[in-house]
Amino acid sequence: MLPSLCLGDILGLLIVKLGGSVITDKHSPFKVRRKVVKRLAHELKSAREPLILIHGGGSFGHPLASKYGIANGYRSKTQLMGLSLTHGAMEQLNVEVVGALQKAGLPAMAVQPSSCMVVDGGRIRHMELVPIRKLLELGMIPVLYGDAVPDISQGMSILSGDQIASYLARELRASRVIMGVDVDGVYRKGRKNSKRVEIIRRITPDDEKLLSSLGTAGKGDVTGGMRNKVRELLEAAKEGIEAEIVNASKPGVLERAIRGKRGLGTVISGRR
Repeated sequence: MLPSLCLGDILGLLIVKLGGSVITDKHSPFKVRRKVVKRLAHELKSAREPLILIHGGGSFGHPLASKYGIANGYRSKTQLMGLSLTHGAMEQLNVEVVGALQKAGLPAMAVQPSSCMVVDGGRIRHMELVPIRKLLELGMIPVLYGDAVPDISQGMSILSGDQIASYLARELRASRVIMGVDVDGVYRKGRKNSKRVEIIRRITPDDEKLLSSLGTAGKGDVTGGMRNKVRELLEAAKEGIEAEIVNASKPGVLERAIRGKRGLGTVISGRR
């Protein structure tokens, strides 16, 4: 007999978001770092709690979204093909990620954000969560991704994986969010390439003024970069959900974070 549908909180839920810069080569369009994705899939096997995985677009979604101006909303018919191509590219990358998880023995299943989320002005207004809850209850791993989506007020927009992670964390009352990026944490603006870098080890809602000192998106990134990640995670922190931004490009770091190790990168929480 199948388990009954649970509409309550998903106890112990862990949400992991993998940045596109980690799983793709952002300098080579449509190039997956398959060895990295394979390693990360095996590191994800260390999770003992219900797990949702979200991934970014990297060299699949960002270049096309930037070329066609999808994030700025509908302006001309030429963008319709851009919306189609960007969405298709993200589906292609998602197939790679889900396939790697399956090969690692993880029961992953793709969930298409554009088909289950209502977006207005670039922000999620509603998501049908019953299928997600049921997949988790069954022991499946839902895999979502940043997507090009229809938008109620502006026609079309880009929905970042960062926003999806924060939204799901709040709606499902996740125990923790881990964001895997290609740096060791949150750097102060202008310090990433310096010989004496400064990593901010903890950020709370009291530190929102820090956002202005953080780096914005690089060329071709349409989702706001590190500043946007922190902004989204602070929304979850206000509701008591801890997150940490760690360097998933370094072998073993993601696994250590999944196993409960703190202080590997930048912790974002509701308290000091």
